[in-house]
Amino acid sequence: MVETKKKSGFFKRNDDIDKMLVKGEKIVEQAIISPFIYWQSAGVFALAVIVGLFVVFELGALLAVTAILMFVYAALRRQIMMLVLTNKRILFRYGILQVDVVDLRFSKIESVELERMPTGYVMGYANVVMMGTGNRYVVIPYVENGPEIRQAYNRMTLADDKDLEVEE
Repeated sequence: MVETKKKSGFFKRNDDIDKMLVKGEKIVEQAIISPFIYWQSAGVFALAVIVGLFVVFELGALLAVTAILMFVYAALRRQIMMLVLTNKRILFRYGILQVDVVDLRFSKIESVELERMPTGYVMGYANVVMMGTGNRYVVIPYVENGPEIRQAYNRMTLADDKDLEVEE
């Protein structure tokens, strides 16, 4: 059987995930949302300090308030976002005002892709994109262990496709 991976600290498994699992289902991999989700708010805050000290104080104060709001938004997203790969399906949770919880069986997933911008390469995160059959398209950003999730998914699904391999 596949062992359940437990995360320590902020990323430990919560009761929400346990309630979603069915009998015999085990967690294979769980996404770790990078703390670099806050980098944009930190950049705006640094700009606010520079503008407030050297240009116009009021504009700097407005930028500081904007940075604080961006930080709160990022903290909410980090707390809500979830991506869990089990031995039977993939579970997602995302959104702020409308929190969507989606579970996709492996048979309904067309591909698992990683999107990496230059900041993602530098800071060590990727956007995990799940393409489902039909119009289902889910993006979970700022995932530290995106390559591991993709590899675990490929190991589980491609192991069944041995008969589809082309022999040379």
